[in-house]
Amino acid sequence: MASAGVSRFVRFSLVGVVGFVVDAGLVQVLVSMAGWGPLWARAVALPAAVFATFLLNRHVTFSGSRGSALWPALLRYAAVSAGGASVNFLVYSALVLGFSVADAWLVLPLAVASGLALAVNYLGSKHFAFRQ
Repeated sequence: MASAGVSRFVRFSLVGVVGFVVDAGLVQVLVSMAGWGPLWARAVALPAAVFATFLLNRHVTFSGSRGSALWPALLRYAAVSAGGASVNFLVYSALVLGFSVADAWLVLPLAVASGLALAVNYLGSKHFAFRQ
């Protein structure tokens, strides 16, 4: 039973890495190529990453939940992600605004913020969004 929990957490974390790549990649593109500010870029990138991780977690991490209706599961995941995203965005904003971070290094505060939000997202996903 414990190994299943560790295995699920590892899968959840790996899906989170994909979400991080989506998030960080969009932030860099919007800031570096489109001239957006880092906070506006993050406001667009974060929901895209949440949707990507929902799809992956539904099929990879919590595959037993695939039989449930898509829209209610997405709404539950969005609610859980709102908590994690709030932690993530507040930490990211504080680091970007509190320190002089060059546009080329926005991935650093993004990584710190994402790491702190991981526990909120995993526990909420396990016990609410994808509960069986």
